[in-house]
Amino acid sequence: MCRIWNVPDRTAVQRVPTVQSVPTLFINGTFDMKTGASWARKTARTLSRSTTVEVPGIGHWVVPQSPCAQQVLASFLTHPTRPDTDCVAGLRWEPFTITPK
Repeated sequence: MCRIWNVPDRTAVQRVPTVQSVPTLFINGTFDMKTGASWARKTARTLSRSTTVEVPGIGHWVVPQSPCAQQVLASFLTHPTRPDTDCVAGLRWEPFTITPK
């Protein structure tokens, strides 16, 4: 593709981890199959002022589905270096059950 557009291949540079001290918030659901929590943990290693939050029992759309995630996000916007994540500790996910017909 790059040869067609006549631009240099930037693949190697694009895969270099970002090292930054900008406050960053990662909110992931434990059932997120698109951008799982392991990606956030890996990315956060080079972001010195990052906060990672895993919300149990939620998939990809964490903030719209979780009042706790909404509180964490609001807290981050108010206090980027020390968001309040206390609500996460009390969350539990309900196991899947199959109800016989």
